[in-house]
Amino acid sequence: MKNPAVVLVTGASSGIGKATSTCLARAGWRVFGAARSAPAAHDGSFTFLAVDVRDDRSVQGCVSQVLARAGRIDVLVNCAGVAVGGPAEEMLAEEITDQIQTNLLGTIRTCRAVLPSMRQQGSGRIINVGSLAGLMGVPFQSVYSASKYGIEGFSESLQMEVRDFGITVVVVDPGDVATEITAHRKLSAGSGADSVYRKSLDKGMRSQAESEKHGWKVERVAKLIGKIARAGRPRFRYTPGPFVERISPMVRRLIPDRLYLRIIAGFYGL
Repeated sequence: MKNPAVVLVTGASSGIGKATSTCLARAGWRVFGAARSAPAAHDGSFTFLAVDVRDDRSVQGCVSQVLARAGRIDVLVNCAGVAVGGPAEEMLAEEITDQIQTNLLGTIRTCRAVLPSMRQQGSGRIINVGSLAGLMGVPFQSVYSASKYGIEGFSESLQMEVRDFGITVVVVDPGDVATEITAHRKLSAGSGADSVYRKSLDKGMRSQAESEKHGWKVERVAKLIGKIARAGRPRFRYTPGPFVERISPMVRRLIPDRLYLRIIAGFYGL
């Protein structure tokens, strides 16, 4: 019997990462789900590994564990992420650093850690979970958007660098998804009740939470990632989510920036 393909999923404690780990494991993959803390109500379908994607040694140690146990990594799915809402002016330095370290540099670290083994085996697939916020700015999510924009540029560059080694890179940019990130999203500690941005901040956060509540179910995104992992020739970019959100990046290229920004601001009640 052929050995099952091996996949490493980061951010596996909740949200898209947990759903993807469970989905792939139930489909017969050998799944290693990694995160800083173990997922709640873990059904044991995948092997949990502790990792802090903000730390080089932790990431390298996690990848080494997978290679020692399974001998290879066929697919890497980067889902680890954190979001802190708030005005850019008021956000604390440590909140900015944590989002960049987790969302962007964590993705880069994990990709770099798996590339040597993928090169040696002559195959591999890297699926980086970005966000629609990496294709269009979101008010009061400026640092989160910046980190996701970074994933876009990194992934495009990486695909061109590694394709001759049999490695493919794919970016998945979900729109609004009903995940725990809505409930867990923190507001910047720098934004108090007396913030000059308070009125518009509250409007923007309420609008975003409402959109996410009615977004795609996380299991639907996980199934899409499973299809991408199995696909012979996947597209470079996928933008799952409601139709209006999927066409937003395309519309942006067709209308003046000033009008586009006015439309987006109006969507968030600003």
